[in-house]
Amino acid sequence: MPVLGLEKAPIPLIWTSDFILGDKVDGKDTYFVGEFNCSCVGITQQLHLCPLVADAAIQICGEASKVKAGCPVLSAQPTSPAGKIIVLEARGGSDKGADGHRRDTIPIANALIEKGWAVTAMFYNDADHDKVKEELMRCDGVIVRVNPGTYEGVTQSKLDQMLRDVAASGVACMSHPDVMIKMGAKDALVKIRDLSCGMADTYAYYDIPSFKDQFPKSVASGTRVVKQNRGSQGEGIWVCKVKEGQTGDVTGSTILDLQEAVDNHKEEKTIDEFMTFCEQYIVGENGQLIDQRFLPRIVEGELRLNMIYKTPTEVVHKKPADGGISATLASGAKYVSYAPDAPEMVDLIDNFVNKDLPKVMPVLGLE
Repeated sequence: MPVLGLEKAPIPLIWTSDFILGDKVDGKDTYFVGEFNCSCVGITQQLHLCPLVADAAIQICGEASKVKAGCPVLSAQPTSPAGKIIVLEARGGSDKGADGHRRDTIPIANALIEKGWAVTAMFYNDADHDKVKEELMRCDGVIVRVNPGTYEGVTQSKLDQMLRDVAASGVACMSHPDVMIKMGAKDALVKIRDLSCGMADTYAYYDIPSFKDQFPKSVASGTRVVKQNRGSQGEGIWVCKVKEGQTGDVTGSTILDLQEAVDNHKEEKTIDEFMTFCEQYIVGENGQLIDQRFLPRIVEGELRLNMIYKTPTEVVHKKPADGGISATLASGAKYVSYAPDAPEMVDLIDNFVNKDLPKVMPVLGLE
């Protein structure tokens, strides 16, 4: 967390990190982060992990060092709770069960109750902003289960500011909105570039002139991957290389071979045409482009490391369909699950969890 500038922020409660295989060094695989995700990651398929979530939530609340008095005790809760945690949701969306809750909400709450904590689930909407905020101010921690930007009646900026205010009062916020924004933003890959899981030749473009100045130089050096900041299914992620058979300097008229990760389709554009096309990814709120070196072993798949706070719980090998680079199920990728202590994952776990993880929050600017 330190390299992300998040040194004083807790590691997210439930999150993932996607790794791409690099070249072998001394006969061992190397691994580079392709993306972090802590925006309402679910464990619906791993409900046996709810006690681990409960332990981590209690630990995060303890690290917040905030003692509250006068918390209401509901009849179904422990008579003398060790503390109170609110699970915050929003009504609607495709992530809910028949009872209106996310499918892992009640199991997580029950795991906390079994450990002696009072837990209640609340639904946020803008109309109830003040009432929800008042309740959150009286608890020890809030587990946020609101997928950003997907619910009617929820203004994300208003919800985020409320959670910032609640966290500033000493309530443990899991996960803090700034953590979700900074870890989820693709420029996190630039901020971690000096860690073992990052690549030094990674660039971020926040404006069109800097993109048009640097990108032709980058793609002239070899195959690159350009990633937009929005989306999570491979849309706006392009593998770019100079088409074979061209001679002379790389210029705006040089033709690129392009492949988009969302569905593995291929195109050809000149560098100038491609840069003009990519302007849509830079303009607008949170617009940016990331430019990374292409790792050829992506055809072997990527490894998603599922985390609950500081504990790795599963590694999922996501192997693309033959001839593809996309690791989404919709593109035909196949998933294989490994335990974090599997022999194949020893180097990944050691290098990231034991060595890089303590530095991640600070370099993201979340000290």
